Parts: sequence; structure tokens; C-alpha cells
Amino acid sequence: MGTESDKGDVTNKISLGLIVTKDKLNNSIFPSEILKEILDAPYYLLIFISREDLVKVSCFPTKSKDIKKVLIKLTEFSPEPVKGIPTVLRELDLSKSILHTTGLCYEMEKCCYETYINCEDLDSNKIEILKERLKAVAKVIDVEVEDIRVHN
Repeated sequence: MGTESDKGDVTNKISLGLIVTKDKLNNSIFPSEILKEILDAPYYLLIFISREDLVKVSCFPTKSKDIKKVLIKLTEFSPEPVKGIPTVLRELDLSKSILHTTGLCYEMEKCCYETYINCEDLDSNKIEILKERLKAVAKVIDVEVEDIRVHN
């Protein structure tokens, strides 16, 4: 996915997200049978997960282009963050806004948990509150929020 010099950046996140419009998706390599099933949305969140000789692409139809990726860096996967992170999301009533969630450990002390959130109906302060609440969960080192860009 990158050169040796930027490989450190690749291991700091699990996936790369991109938003495309209906027109872009319609003019892509997606088979027509699939397009017929999903072409009711104006936007599509594409999530690319790259591993050595494989790239997995997931497609999420969405009405909004206001999507953020929340990257949670952990010291380890253990019961505390595995229970604490979903609890925070539920308490902030964000469960219905989640499009995709995944987690991975690159080494014993380099673990990440990512979640993509549709922020269309969210108060702008809610993401800042989410960051602070997640940072308080045991084993969480840092929380970063990234706006997912729309492909032009």
C-alpha cells in the first residue's frame, strides 16, 4: 500500500475511508446486479482495508456525506475497552449512527479500534464529548477524529 518509509503511517490505522457520489459509483467497476441493489442513496462510504496481498473494499450507502472516522488507539484489547467503548457509544446515543466498526492489533502493544459515524444529525459538540469520554476508557491511549473526504 505504500513505501517502506510510510509504512509506519499504514500501521497506525486499520482502514482508509472515502465518500463517493451516486454518479461516481454508477461509473465504476461495480457489477450492475450490485448497483441495482444499492443505488437509492446519494452517497456511498467506501472503506478500504489493505493487508499484504489483499485489499478488502466495503460499501455503505448513506444519505449523508458528513461522516467521521474515530480512531481509538489502545494499549491492548482486553475486557475494559471491549466493553467500555460500546458503552460510551450507547450512552451518547450514537449506536444508530455507526456505519462500520473494526479493531486490530499490529503488535501486542499497538492496537486500534475504528468506527465510522454518520454525523449528519449530530450536534457538533457530541464528537468532542465522544473523544473525551473515550479517552477515559481503560487501556485507551488516544482518540483521533478524521473527516472522511468526498472523492471529486
